[in-house]
Amino acid sequence: MSSNAVLIVDDTPVNLKLVRVLLSRQGFDVRTANTAEEALELAQTFRPALVLADIQLPGMDGLEMTRRLKAAPETRDTVVLALTAFAMKGDEEKAFEAGCDGYITKPIDTRTFPDLIRKYLAKAKAPQGNSAPPAPLTAPQSFLAEGMEQSGRLIASLGSNFNPAEALAVVRRWAGMAAPAGRPEIGQYARELETVLQQNGRGSMVRTRELLVRLARAFAEGTA
Repeated sequence: MSSNAVLIVDDTPVNLKLVRVLLSRQGFDVRTANTAEEALELAQTFRPALVLADIQLPGMDGLEMTRRLKAAPETRDTVVLALTAFAMKGDEEKAFEAGCDGYITKPIDTRTFPDLIRKYLAKAKAPQGNSAPPAPLTAPQSFLAEGMEQSGRLIASLGSNFNPAEALAVVRRWAGMAAPAGRPEIGQYARELETVLQQNGRGSMVRTRELLVRLARAFAEGTA
C-alpha cells in the first residue's frame, strides 16, 4: 500500500475528474471507481491509504462500503472520508458510526483540499508505539475543522463570486450542528447570519462579513 494512494468513489464523472486531477497534480497516486462494488474490488489490489467516498451511490451506498472496508483485516486501517453534496441532519453521525474517519461536504475548496487529505494521511501514519491506534476525528472535531475551512472560503468569496443560496445552506447546517458539537456561540452567530442572508437591505453584506469573521474565529478557537 502506497502512503499517498487515494481511491475516489463517486458516480458523478465531473466530480471524479475534478478530484482526480487536483490530487494527481499534487503527487498523489489516484484511482477512481463509479460504484461501491467496483471500489471494494479495486481496494483488494490497489490497497489505497485513503478512500474518498460519496455517501449516495447507486446500489450499495458509501456507508455500507465503509463498513465492509473497516471489517476486512486487509483494509480496516484505510482512512475513509465521507463526501456528500446534500448534507442532512444526522448524516455526519451516521458516517462516523459506519466507520468513516472524516466527513466533507461538497463543493470542496480546491485551494485547501490537498492539504486536508495530507493531514488525514499524516494522522494515520503518525507513530503510536505500543499505544492504541489513533482515534478518528470525532464528529465535533470534524465539524469545527470543516467549518473553519468553509467560513474562510465564504469570506474570500465576498464581493466577487459570493453565492447567497449556497452560503445559506452551509450556515443552516452550522446552526443545526453547533449544539451537538458543544459550541453554542457558533449556533448563535449562524442563526444571526441566516437572518441576514435572507434580507436584502442595505448594509447586509457588511453584516455578513462581520458574522463570517466571528464564525471563522469561533471555529478556529475550537480546533486550537
